[in-house]
Amino acid sequence: MTTPTFTIPQSDPSLSPRQSLPTMYDLPSDNPLEPGLPDEFHLLQPQLLLLTFQPPNWEPELVFSAADLNLYYDVRHPQWYKRPDWFGVVGVP
Repeated sequence: MTTPTFTIPQSDPSLSPRQSLPTMYDLPSDNPLEPGLPDEFHLLQPQLLLLTFQPPNWEPELVFSAADLNLYYDVRHPQWYKRPDWFGVVGVP
């Protein structure tokens, strides 16, 4: 497990997410210039992965998976994001 190389300063008490995180209006939306589905399997692969991603050592309510969802990894730079075809995360309440 890696630790972040920087931290976001917190106040005491901490700010609400509305004050400290970007809003949906700050984040980029779908780029209309990007091509759509590249082939006939592009839609089927994420569906298959969503249906079969069930890690055996995790309770189902602690497993999250999604497809074609923007992942933002720096609240200071809302333009820095990735949009994988599919991803899964464990340990999410």
